[in-house]
Amino acid sequence: MDPRKIEIAWRTFWMRLLDRMLPGPRETTLPAATNSDYRVLVIRYERIGDMIMATSLIRNIAAALPGGKVDVLATPTTAAVLEGNPYVGNVLLLERKSFRSYGGLMRRLRRERYTVMVDGRINNPPIFTSTPLLMYAGRAPFRVGARGDKEPRIYNVCVPEWNKIDHYIEGSKQLAVPFGVDPQSVDWQPEIYLSDEERTRAEDRWKEARALVASGEGSAAGKRLLVNLSASEAKRRWPDGKFIATLQAARSRIPNMPIIVMGLPSEWESVDKVATTVGGLAVRTPQLRDAFALVGTSDLVFTPDTSISHAASAFRKPSLVLLKREHKPYAPWNTPGEIIAWHEDQIHQLPHERVSEALDRLLANYGG
Repeated sequence: MDPRKIEIAWRTFWMRLLDRMLPGPRETTLPAATNSDYRVLVIRYERIGDMIMATSLIRNIAAALPGGKVDVLATPTTAAVLEGNPYVGNVLLLERKSFRSYGGLMRRLRRERYTVMVDGRINNPPIFTSTPLLMYAGRAPFRVGARGDKEPRIYNVCVPEWNKIDHYIEGSKQLAVPFGVDPQSVDWQPEIYLSDEERTRAEDRWKEARALVASGEGSAAGKRLLVNLSASEAKRRWPDGKFIATLQAARSRIPNMPIIVMGLPSEWESVDKVATTVGGLAVRTPQLRDAFALVGTSDLVFTPDTSISHAASAFRKPSLVLLKREHKPYAPWNTPGEIIAWHEDQIHQLPHERVSEALDRLLANYGG
């Protein structure tokens, strides 16, 4: 027998068991939020880009509540997205590879006594996740999720499932509807909030980048271009040489354009090589917030990574994004710029001439 089928059957069994043990009616609607005792937890752990996109859902649910805030369940990495967010109350942390973290979180969920728990992970079927167990630990009488009419009914306030064809945020909008939110009447742009200190540090780095291309005192500089080399997976990492060829072509057309190059700490040698070759500034970003601050203070962004593209969306920065064709539902939301939906087997097969043409258009349309 296929071991995978055995695993699915086992998970289905305990999901059905949890279904019978969860509190509240099997199907219901949310009561009106009338006071601060009405507490909401949004569950959205795992990926950085998904958490950035979830900030619009968090904002719109929070705005519908008397207290104007919701709590969020995140990981230690994705929690950085929420720093300074005025719509977020408490941030609960889950280290997914730690049984101790699960145990501590489940005890805290039992103490918190949430009225509503919202499963924001619309791209992960709950039968393959630990979310139902966390909902059982929280004992919230109302559980919102995109599961439709399928069994088992872990959620008792169900919204339509995301079709995985429309944009991810289009699917997420449905999770706000039970709170009385009209998806068509509110803004769904993601948001990231920077502190004054973070912004100042990033501005100092842009001054350094500008000094590398200044032709004289008081000379005008071009728009600031932030280039991110890294991607979350090796198969989405465009080669250094193609970055260099593309940026050198752009540099020949706009000699005074400040360029900052960044990437994961493990890729510092590539970051330094690309930046040095194209007359840009290599900047270390040991913390995620360092990268966010550079995005927020840039004028234009060039990246093969969805997390940085969503950060650009949160700051409304025109971007050139190299995106695998089947990942188009995860493109930056409502963001001007260029998206290259590559269909090659590996991104290294994507020709730099095609990317250079797209960068030319980005600079012509938004480069000033």
